[in-house]
Amino acid sequence: MSKTKRTGKSLLETSNTASTATMLTLGFSESQAKRLMRVRRTLPMMEDSKAPCIDARKLWEQIGKPHKRFNMWADSYIKPLLFTDGFTAEISALKVQVRGTPRTDYKLSRDLSASLAMMARTSEGNEIRQYFLDMERLAVRLADHMDIRVDAIIGTDNKVTHQAYVGAGNAAKRGIISRGEITYVAKSREKRIKGIVREVLSGFSRTEYIAIFGDRNFRDMLDTKDLHRYAQCYEFASNLFAMNDGKVPANLIESLKKVYKALDMNKYLPTPQAA
Repeated sequence: MSKTKRTGKSLLETSNTASTATMLTLGFSESQAKRLMRVRRTLPMMEDSKAPCIDARKLWEQIGKPHKRFNMWADSYIKPLLFTDGFTAEISALKVQVRGTPRTDYKLSRDLSASLAMMARTSEGNEIRQYFLDMERLAVRLADHMDIRVDAIIGTDNKVTHQAYVGAGNAAKRGIISRGEITYVAKSREKRIKGIVREVLSGFSRTEYIAIFGDRNFRDMLDTKDLHRYAQCYEFASNLFAMNDGKVPANLIESLKKVYKALDMNKYLPTPQAA
């Protein structure tokens, strides 16, 4: 008998790893998500907003190469700050060799990078400033969202898995199933519990859900408010499951519907593709 305890580690996402689907789920527009995905390849988000970690040369390229030459831009906007109180800790000057020629590069803090992007007075500079603001919003929204997914839902996943195996094991002891069927029966019951919760909260049968959403995981598409509702419904279902010795109660759907109404699924409908 083999069962794996889930830790939620695979569900953890950060501002630098969040998928487009997650960004859309958290309320970002498609254009915001595209900008976040594109810019973070070269300007990743760092937790400490004051630590010099962003490549100034890459920032300069992203904001439209103001002053045409990096050195001219750096001389005007970075060098004066090197000896200015309040900024010295946010800039790191690096001497490097490029094809045998010495040059000075800089690492900048996230806050300073956002300020320099705004000062560039270019459309690209404004885009980068918006990028930094959106990355901060993403970090906040992810924190709330992941707390529910990892703490609440994964805890219930583990409880349901445990009870499913206990129930199947008890059935084997009574001779209802063979010991070789324990894993199959346990996994089938666990899958059925999740399917019932999805059916109650989506308002769609399994066949209807697949016809509309395909293979999209139900709880992966939910926004934070609806995910919280899912966690509550799933926890309630798991308690009824445990009280029934790890067997799916025959009236589970009716019991859940008395407490939980279907979510508004219109906001999750796939966007029609242009002809």
